[in-house]
Amino acid sequence: MTNDATRATAEALPGINRRRMLLGLAAASTAAATATISIEAKAATPTENPKLIALFEELPAVAAAFHEVNDVYEAEYKAWDAKTPWAPDELTLRGIAWPYEENAPKQPGEPEMKALGGYLWRVGDNYPRRIILRAWEVDWQITGLRRKKRAAKKAGNLADFMDAEAEIKRLKKLYATANAYERKFRDIKAQAHAWHEKASRPKTALRDALEKHVSAIMDEPDFTMEGIIIKAQALAEWDRVGTRWGDRLAIGREWHSQLAASILRYAKGGAA
Repeated sequence: MTNDATRATAEALPGINRRRMLLGLAAASTAAATATISIEAKAATPTENPKLIALFEELPAVAAAFHEVNDVYEAEYKAWDAKTPWAPDELTLRGIAWPYEENAPKQPGEPEMKALGGYLWRVGDNYPRRIILRAWEVDWQITGLRRKKRAAKKAGNLADFMDAEAEIKRLKKLYATANAYERKFRDIKAQAHAWHEKASRPKTALRDALEKHVSAIMDEPDFTMEGIIIKAQALAEWDRVGTRWGDRLAIGREWHSQLAASILRYAKGGAA
């Protein structure tokens, strides 16, 4: 190439000069060094406990098995609540406090209950109604009036005799009402408890399996922040077990303190 051609090429590509070439070489060297450091750092960084990861990957299936059965159980449970007969108004009074309230005013009778337990209350009422008359109590009143009726007849007291006869007639109707309600409630309660005895077994077994699986996750050592997140997600899954007090119990488990210990250890830069 002639000197003129060389001069022309240099003028056409003014960006290529010794300074720029040196900068390019420096950048390439830095990139190479950074890549080497990254590879070394990655090799030095601990990986998460593979057993912990495997247990977490199995968790969705264990949880899904429980929820599938529990959803059916809850729907049927509510259906039995809906089948519970209401006590007739003539046998009840409105409640004025919750039965379990401390220092609550004394109330007559007993609170109206659902077939599977729990208080039954009606729209518009603030508290469960109180059942103040049972069939046996009405029958006892009838027995007393019959004695009064016989005594009035013996004494020739027509007014007392007629009053007792009219009251007996009224109470016989009330007795029939109370007896029919109590018989129906007993039948529904017996059927509901028979269903519950059968339906609760598979639900309880799957709930126990889920509890054991969550416990296995919490007991397994965690090596990185990923493990801490895994354990937090496992606890969140357990919180979805349901609203029933008994289902949420995990007696003897120290899950939250285990998670707290992992977080504190990680915050201090330690590993399991």
